[in-house]
Amino acid sequence: MKDNLFEILMNFFEKTLTQIKEANPETNSIVSPANTSADLDTVSISNNGNQVLRQRKKNSMRVFTSQEQLKFTKASYQFMVRLMRLELIAAEIIEEIIHQLLFSDSPFVTLQETKWAIRNTLASCLDSKQLAFLDLVLYQKEDRLPLN
Repeated sequence: MKDNLFEILMNFFEKTLTQIKEANPETNSIVSPANTSADLDTVSISNNGNQVLRQRKKNSMRVFTSQEQLKFTKASYQFMVRLMRLELIAAEIIEEIIHQLLFSDSPFVTLQETKWAIRNTLASCLDSKQLAFLDLVLYQKEDRLPLN
């Protein structure tokens, strides 16, 4: 009985995998090991020193590596992830902020340091009213300021 159930599950898995491969021809290069080495040959170095395996697609999202997650505190990590999901700041600027925080001298990046880095990075491209609004948004909870 167990062998029969195992065979049924394996057949189901193979059929599903085949259907997924046929439905998404882009994923064939990811799944097949023959194309993997060809894809990795196209590694390029961006202007800020990052290794880019592929160009960013419109619907892609940045994923933190385990080393990056260890550097951020839980609050700062969640704050950065929320900013990325809401797409309030351009992806290139978010990436610049993340790299600035990763190369900081502190062993862990706190929420306060994250907000400071965001403010300093955006300060050059915002006018005084926009900068005041950014300060209000970033530091409203800490200072217990009312939203009205």
